[in-house]
This record gives sequence, C-alpha cells and structure tokens, in this order.
Amino acid sequence: MKKRSDDALGRRLMVVLIFFFIAFGALVSRLFFLQIVHHNDYRTLASKQHRIEEDIISLRGKIFAQDKTGGRVPLALPNLEKSLVAVPKSISEKDAVIEFMAEEFKLDEKIIQEKIGKENDPYEVLVKKVDPIQAAKLDGKLPSGLFFEEAQGRVYPHAARAAHVLGFVNKNEEDYSGRYGIERQYQNELAGGKEFFDGIQGSASFWMALGRRIINPPKNGSDIVLTVDYNIQAKAEEILLKAKEKWGAASGTVLVTDPTTGRILANASLPAFDPNQYGKERDLSVFLNPGIESMYEFGSVIKPLTMAAGIEEKLVSPTSTYYDTGEVKFGSYTIRNFDTKAYYTQTMTQVLENSLNTGMVHVAKLLGKERQLQYLQKFGLGEKTKVDLPGEVSGNIGNLVSLQAREIDFATASFGQGIAVTPIQLAAAVGALANEGILKRPYIVEKIIDGAGNETLKESEDVRRVVSAETAETLTKMLVSVVRNGFENYAGVKGYFVAGKTGTAQISKKDGKGYSDKVIHTFVGYAPAFRPKFLALIQLNDPKGNRFAANTLTPAFHDLAQYILNYYEVVPDEK
Repeated sequence: MKKRSDDALGRRLMVVLIFFFIAFGALVSRLFFLQIVHHNDYRTLASKQHRIEEDIISLRGKIFAQDKTGGRVPLALPNLEKSLVAVPKSISEKDAVIEFMAEEFKLDEKIIQEKIGKENDPYEVLVKKVDPIQAAKLDGKLPSGLFFEEAQGRVYPHAARAAHVLGFVNKNEEDYSGRYGIERQYQNELAGGKEFFDGIQGSASFWMALGRRIINPPKNGSDIVLTVDYNIQAKAEEILLKAKEKWGAASGTVLVTDPTTGRILANASLPAFDPNQYGKERDLSVFLNPGIESMYEFGSVIKPLTMAAGIEEKLVSPTSTYYDTGEVKFGSYTIRNFDTKAYYTQTMTQVLENSLNTGMVHVAKLLGKERQLQYLQKFGLGEKTKVDLPGEVSGNIGNLVSLQAREIDFATASFGQGIAVTPIQLAAAVGALANEGILKRPYIVEKIIDGAGNETLKESEDVRRVVSAETAETLTKMLVSVVRNGFENYAGVKGYFVAGKTGTAQISKKDGKGYSDKVIHTFVGYAPAFRPKFLALIQLNDPKGNRFAANTLTPAFHDLAQYILNYYEVVPDEK
C-alpha cells in the first residue's frame, strides 16, 4: 500500500513540475518576444507616452507704418496668448474642476464634463485667449490637472486703421498664417522659421527638466516697414468716412501715392473691418481691398490720358479747336455731353475744363483705333501694376483688343466708359503725367528687417516712358487750368498749383445690359503740380443726393491736399 501511495505522489509531483516548466517556458518565451523580438516597437510606444516632439512657432514679425521723419508706428504686433488646458487623465476631482470652470468662466457644466470625462485623454483646451488679468489672478490657484499654456497671437493696436493693407492672421489647430493684405503677401517673411522641441513628460503629463532640448534654434519672423505714412493714412480715412456719410455712398476708396517714386502713402477703403475681430464679419467681401482687387468704369478721369496721347502724337495742342454740336453719332448710337448741351468752338483745354465727351471722341478719331489702344496700354490699363499686395486684378479693356472691336467702343473709351480699371492702375497712370511722362511701379513695402537686423530695401522702379516730359508738362498745365477754371475749382488750395480731374461714371446693370441710375464719383489730383509731393485718388460708389463728382469730391480732395501740403511743410507756389 505504501509503495502505491508513493508512486501516486510521485506522479502528481511530476505533473506539477511539468506544469511549472511549461509555464516558465511560456513566460521566458513571452519575455523573449517582448524584450528581444518586439523591443523597438514597445520602446517607440513608451517614447510616445512620455516623450513629446513638436514644432514651436516662432514670434511673427511686426508691421510698421512711418511718419514723415521715418519714425515707426506699429500696425501689427506678435502677442502671447494664454489658453486654459486640462489633462483629463490627471484630474482626480472632476466635480471640483466642473464647479471651478462654471464659477470662473461661466461655462456650461455639460460641456466641461464632456471634455474632462475622457479617462485616457492627455490634452484638452478648455478656454482660448484667457483675459491676461484673469489669468494672472488664477495663476497658482488652478485645480489639479489644469494649467495655462502660452501660444502665439496677433494684435493690431490701431484696430481698423489700414485694415485692407494689413489683412489678418488666421489661427486654427492646423494653421497659423496670413489672410489678405500684407499678412498674406509676406507670409513667409513674417512667419520666420520654427524651433523643434524634444522633451520628456512624467506620468502626470508635466514636463521633466531632464532631457529637455531644442533641436533647431528658433528664427523669429522678419519685421516689415511700409511706405504708408500713418498720419496721412489717418487723415485719408477721416476724410473718406466724412464724405461717405455725407453722401450716403455704399463704399469708397482713397489712394495717396508719391508719383515720383511709386510709394503708396495711404490706402483706405470703406466699409472696413477690425483685424482683431475678423471672425465677427459675415460678409467676407469686406476683406477685399477695392483699391487693388476691384475694377470700375471711371468715366472722365480717363480723359487726360486720351488727351496726352493726342498731344504726344502732335494731333492736337492745348489751343487747337474743334466745333461741338453737343453730340456725335455712330450708326444707331449717339454720344452726348454730360449736360446734353452744345459748346460750339472749344479749345482742347476747354474740352478738359468743361469735361466734354464729344471733344474726347474728336481726339480719339484723330488717333485712330490702333494708336488709341497702344497709349491706353502704355499707361498700364488692362495689365496688373504688380504692386506688392495680393489679389490684384488687371482691369478689362478686352472690348478694344477684340477682333470685333467697334468704333463706338473706342469712342466711349476715350472718356472712360466701357472699359474697367482698378484704382491703383488709374493712380499710376495719372501719376505718369505727374512724373514727367514716366510710369512708376507702385509699392507699399519699403524695407524688410530680419532677426539679425539685416535690411532689404525696396527701390523705386520705372516701368516705361509713356509720353515725353514736354507732353506731361503740357497736360499738367491743362489740369491746373481745369482746377482753376473748370468744375473742379473747389479742389484748389490757396497758394499752390493743383492739377486734377473729376469723373462721374454710370454703373452698369447686373445683367451687363446697359447702365443703371447709380454712379461712381472719382477725383484724381496732384500737388504741387510741377513738383508733386503726392497724388490722391478719391472714389465714392453710389453716392446719393448729388449727380456729379465735382460737387461731392472736390471739397474732400481740398481738405486732404491742404493737410498733406501743411504736413510736409511744402513752400507755396504763389504768395
């Protein structure tokens, strides 16, 4: 009996030993696969749980306007913003966090519960752009599992000032880049480089000092200095707002340039927007810069260009005459003067002073289609100026280029109807007359300054000679006479020679068939006429209560011109 009992015990022990050997073998095998075969996989997984590798955006460059002395005025600045962030897996007292958020930030408890209720979630943004005063008050008093995180932001200290020039910066989880204006055009320069951060987190998701390192050093964005004069920009916006409200216009634009260099001194448009709060805008078209991105039929402000072509070709002179019957017929079409009156014998200077459509048709006929088109193109109509702002359109003179171009199309183009031009094109074209016949490339960035202080300067650029200096001077004298003796006399500034021309153009119907009762008012002028310090274009779209630009815009130009001449302390032409 005892032998059988010993044999049975031995067998049981053997079974137990075999079981332990099998279990041990399985354990060794498992460890082999974990530590040897899948070593790299699990090391990577562990690294992901504790090591954080991310790009840190460098500080965005600043944007400056200037004053007449070269002093800089900041228009856009980088701004560190604080966001309140939670580490849900590290929050032990969720009820306390929910109560805290409801009390301090007035947030809905259900929303907070949803965000912090994810057990294994390492990161949740609870509040973006926390008020700095509130953040300072709560610093050191946050419940466990909450912390403030700093991120780059953008601030525009002068709100809507020069908004269409600046644009804004759009920030979301995947993108931080410029939209519209300078912010978009110079995105790469402003954004700079990125620094690469490599660090280790502890089990509670907090940074550990050991092992923290910067792989690539940061490279802050370059600063940009604009040609815009802050004071002229402010005055232009003030005058435009006053004119728009007085005449109930739908929109308006002011461009001020230095015609001798192409520098843009002011670019104002209404309606405007505050780039600090761009998200509040529902009509996205408000972000477009009408001075660059919209084209219009400008009417009589085109007349000096047609007249310059006729004088350059020696077909007319300021004193040469034609006989005005008040109308010109082209088949079934009849072109009349703006007031439908006949002025009989008129000089070319009087044609501009009285803004006679029939007189411009007379010049166009002398030029002929081919030469008329050539000069409009030499003045830059129908092509982009290549100004350093985004979204520029080229205008439209396609009806003159077409093989089916009609004589009536050239006739109406001579006085600015039937062709579409951008404000910046028109300012540059008239600027050629102010600049001894040379067309300048308009530009708005004067210099770019990188993080090391190296400056890249933008230089004035000639596009081409359009007319001779003699023709340009002749046209300038005629435009001075227009301001002194024509409908534009309110634009004059005592003691100075001012050259200028108004334009009143009908707005075409939406279906493109004919014209509506709405009009566009424009004035373009420069002073002092024979040594210009500035050229200004003022435009109102669909003004009410007065039909003609001579009444709505010449006082506005006068106020702007007087301000600029005083601001630059320009010596008067006459005592």
